[in-house]
Amino acid sequence: MYPEHFFSLIRQKIKKDWRFAFRSAFCMGLLFHLYRLTNHLLTWDSVYNFYDSQNTIHLGRCFLTISCGIGSYYDLQWINGLLSLFYLSLTCVCLTELFALRRRTSIFLVCGLTVSFPNVASTFAYMYTADGYFLAQLCATLAVLVTLKYKKGFLPGLLLLAFSYGSYQAYVSFAVMLILTWTLLQLMQSERSVRELLPIWVRFLLMGGLGTLLYFLCNRLLTAVQGIAASDYNGISAMSLPDGPGFVLAVKNCLIDFAYFFFGPLGRVNFYKMLNGVLFLLLLFLIVRIVRKQTLYRKPASLLMIALCFAAMPFVCSMIYFLSADVRYYMLMYAGFSLIYLLPVLLYDRFFPGEEAQDQRFDVHRQSTIAAAFQAPDFPGLVLAWGCVLITGLHIFSFALTDNISYLYLTTSNEKTFALVSRMTDRIEQLDDFPSARKLCVIGHFDDYDTISLMLPPAMAGVRDSYLISEQAHFAAMMDTYFGLKLENCTKEEQRRIRDSETFRNMDCWPAASGVTQIGDTVVIKIGES
Repeated sequence: MYPEHFFSLIRQKIKKDWRFAFRSAFCMGLLFHLYRLTNHLLTWDSVYNFYDSQNTIHLGRCFLTISCGIGSYYDLQWINGLLSLFYLSLTCVCLTELFALRRRTSIFLVCGLTVSFPNVASTFAYMYTADGYFLAQLCATLAVLVTLKYKKGFLPGLLLLAFSYGSYQAYVSFAVMLILTWTLLQLMQSERSVRELLPIWVRFLLMGGLGTLLYFLCNRLLTAVQGIAASDYNGISAMSLPDGPGFVLAVKNCLIDFAYFFFGPLGRVNFYKMLNGVLFLLLLFLIVRIVRKQTLYRKPASLLMIALCFAAMPFVCSMIYFLSADVRYYMLMYAGFSLIYLLPVLLYDRFFPGEEAQDQRFDVHRQSTIAAAFQAPDFPGLVLAWGCVLITGLHIFSFALTDNISYLYLTTSNEKTFALVSRMTDRIEQLDDFPSARKLCVIGHFDDYDTISLMLPPAMAGVRDSYLISEQAHFAAMMDTYFGLKLENCTKEEQRRIRDSETFRNMDCWPAASGVTQIGDTVVIKIGES
């Protein structure tokens, strides 16, 4: 078979809705994130990752070096960004197939919300690893899709889930939320009874359980081979099943996280919170309507399972709390929350009449469309349908604004940081003994080293309205990579000796003239006392 014949055959196999979903997601992603894809912007981690193999086994990401290796290990905002959008677009194709979306409007809104959701902008703040993370999301989605579509799909599904785990563990909650949302739609539509869904749940359970086991075995094997211990970062080394008090604490943390994501912090009222309030009100009306229309009140088993699915969502979105009490969630880990924003569109697509019914209801040859709408037998349904479309569209607009405001703050913090390090480098090169300088010692920190919230709870990880860097290794790496000044990091013992010296006590804090001095072969910068 010649290449052109092969590609022609592949093209025939690709559904039109898949093409529409891919094009919609890629074009909107490019529109929303073009500024980030065309500007080299740093975060505190990017300073270390101008080039890095991403061998982060100590963080439990044993396959990240593979997923990031596709686009090279450089911090290439354009290449990594395009790869990320490619993976996100394929994820949207999978969502279209998983939820069997019928309407182009629904597909468009699902794609728009997926690529604009704030976790995308937060991940793009760490562009050097963004492509690996979004490949992990795609693999998690594919794992659920193939498990659902094929009786033995749990076999490739568990491999995909293990790879997703090993690239970025947080997307396991996204996979579970997909299963939960799909189950909810099946129960509400009454296509399958609880008994008919049991074999599919068993396949999901096999995929999830065996995939998790395979991941832990691979990670344990690779850490043993390389002689690497698990890091204490974000509770990774403390992961285990919780005891009684630990379980209660995890439940509490999940509920607080869920409430805070949509409505915190208290005392602030803004467009984001009001829109979320309307979202939950809309979901309430939709659920009541569907229960009544589908006569679900006559099916107590299905109604109970629906209630359990909704009740489980706060705990699934932040499920890692049940594995580590020390974990701290941030925006990169919140992809599962996007499924809650997608619920109105999914319900609209599945439970409202299709185009044929609409054509029969509105005969434009006899009366105007507006008049027909008010005379329609299901006017409340029309209001809810429009509500689903408009609220989701407003959320996409709100998220796109948040993304670009984040990039604006990221730009200003980069400008401030580069100006700061430029001044420090200039001071260092003017020291009398500079030619003999070999090491760098930075003592102290900046008080405004805090993540900003942008009025959006929770805070956008990776974005700050202050200097990006504060610790010694940050300054040494940035001076070396971006200013051509290579100085080794002094050890903690050397830092302690310098801090206890008379010379250091006589120094004033930066930006005072004496804030930068040289002791022997070590350049000392005093930002604070400790």
